[in-house]
Amino acid sequence: MRQQVAMDDCWRADTSQWYHEPFVLKGINYFGFESETYTPHGIWSYDLNFYLDFIKNNNFNAIRVPFSLEMVKNNPSNLNINCGSNPGLCGKTALQLLDAFIDRAAERGLLIMLDNHRITPGGGISELWYNNEYPESQVISLWQSLITRYSDRQVQLKWIWNVFAIDLKNEPHDSASWGNSNAATDWNKAAERIINSLSSFPGLFFVEGIEWGNRLENVAQFPINTGNASLNNRVIYSPHCYGPSVYDRPEFNTQDFPNNLDGIYMAKYGFIVNQTGHPVVVGEWGGRAEVGSRDMAWNQWYVEWLRSKCITNNFYWCLNPNSADTGGLLEDDWLTPTPRKINLTNRAQPNPTKFQPQNGQICITAGAFPEAHCRVGGGQVTTGAPGSTTTTVHAGATSTTTKAPTTTVHAGPTTSPPGPSTTTTVVQGENGSPVKQYTLRISNGSPSTVCSVQFKPNASIKDKWNLEEVSSGLYRTPSWMTIAPGAVSDQAGYIAIGDSVPTVSSVQNC
Repeated sequence: MRQQVAMDDCWRADTSQWYHEPFVLKGINYFGFESETYTPHGIWSYDLNFYLDFIKNNNFNAIRVPFSLEMVKNNPSNLNINCGSNPGLCGKTALQLLDAFIDRAAERGLLIMLDNHRITPGGGISELWYNNEYPESQVISLWQSLITRYSDRQVQLKWIWNVFAIDLKNEPHDSASWGNSNAATDWNKAAERIINSLSSFPGLFFVEGIEWGNRLENVAQFPINTGNASLNNRVIYSPHCYGPSVYDRPEFNTQDFPNNLDGIYMAKYGFIVNQTGHPVVVGEWGGRAEVGSRDMAWNQWYVEWLRSKCITNNFYWCLNPNSADTGGLLEDDWLTPTPRKINLTNRAQPNPTKFQPQNGQICITAGAFPEAHCRVGGGQVTTGAPGSTTTTVHAGATSTTTKAPTTTVHAGPTTSPPGPSTTTTVVQGENGSPVKQYTLRISNGSPSTVCSVQFKPNASIKDKWNLEEVSSGLYRTPSWMTIAPGAVSDQAGYIAIGDSVPTVSSVQNC
């Protein structure tokens, strides 16, 4: 059975193994390095720190960073950076800027996955992992140069603890195949060769499916097998999945949409968790999600599907508003949040693992998967190289494990909407008192939309998510967490010492 993690445990950043507990991942894609600017977008006007703070403050713990092979090969300078907003970044080459990006993310406790997104920045996404100009040998060589770069920086006592994963190839498609018949097109066999060539990398290897990352059904017959058990244990299958705003597929236009999608997605990649024991982490998902649209219906259904299948570890696409078919978490001004999308990401993963650098240590606060049946079992991924993360990525519940004890505590008169309740999970004992994790469920029985609820947990709070502290012992839900009439919100929660019976202090309607 999965062990419970101690709250706020700390490890030296340069120890060989410092984390052995379930890793609850809430990631975001932030693109730009793969483009003609060779920089994270938005810093042509605003401070990079603003965007990293936005990511941190919205409860993400990881960033998928796309790059191009050409950027790594040529390491261009004269980048499109607003020097007034980013005085410490001007004059850097692309790789020096990537270094600074990774370092600043580490200061905020944000993990990094490097994503081989494109071969060249000016073209589209290549069908295969190579082309005439960049043969497979050079693709491997450029990957090795990135790994060596960060290993060298470790020698200089700059521990790059937060580069925890690499995504080998973005969205193979068209001529890309998955099997054991054509070395020139079988992406799975190429992934095995690339992983073996990058065995010095201590982190996780993300392998996407074919058909733009979406199809992994042939994993059942041809799973990734490097011939090395340690490397195999660090393989993560990573599908990409989108709704009608990206590509209006026939299955989005049936009378039983979106419920007809369960069988389709189970056949493509939903089976992997239980059939193979390997983790699945969705590397891209999202969309325009306009209110009342089919795309919003898809996004809402997909979030609930991920929760029900225990596949909530994910990277949302994306932060940037200039993603043509999806938009981003920010509006076109590059400053204003998009609440409906933030709500979706919080619903998908409300309580991720938290990392906090502190006095040469990495302090970790356990996260929790949103569904109780997903908090057991799992596929363990272990790394042991200096400066690396050691993680357990959830791979689904098994029939031989036991759920953590849960109870429901009701608070306040049921006739006074919204009525809060909490679901608790015992996490750890502290000085004889149980530390419990509370998911706050607020039901709105009133005819008006609720914008914020202030309440007292009536307990000592050790950690919280999607809650703001008003004063000592008084908390409120954030303004973006609106609750429609008749709806229920369970996106907020906290960890308290002992029992908590929350009481509502005030309710603010929109």
